[in-house]
Amino acid sequence: MKNFRFLSALVVLMLAITTTDISAQTITENVTIVELEQVPGAFETTALELAPGKYQFKVTNKSVAKDVGFVIQEAKDKDGDVMKTAVTNSFGESVVAEGQTTTTGIVELKAGEYVYSCPLNPTPKYTLTVK
Repeated sequence: MKNFRFLSALVVLMLAITTTDISAQTITENVTIVELEQVPGAFETTALELAPGKYQFKVTNKSVAKDVGFVIQEAKDKDGDVMKTAVTNSFGESVVAEGQTTTTGIVELKAGEYVYSCPLNPTPKYTLTVK
């Protein structure tokens, strides 16, 4: 009887671990990575058009001699404080030193108009259209 309980507990634990791994892989596979590079005062990509979905933005500091960052705002909020109006998870995970890269969290974008920028570089606010 003790062996049966132990075996049952072990099977339940293994199923829980397997289920968790499958869920994580599924989420990862549904996320599109968008790579962007910053140069002094600008992003090299000056506009984006994307389909609705989940994205992670990978931002590289290419030759900017100071830390840079990344943020997305809805276009209607582009003149607002980025700390208050940023799209959820759109900040980079850290500031980016010259030659380094950071990634945002997973950003879910719905149809609409957005802007992306770097308040640290600083850059213009570039158009990100989702349709």
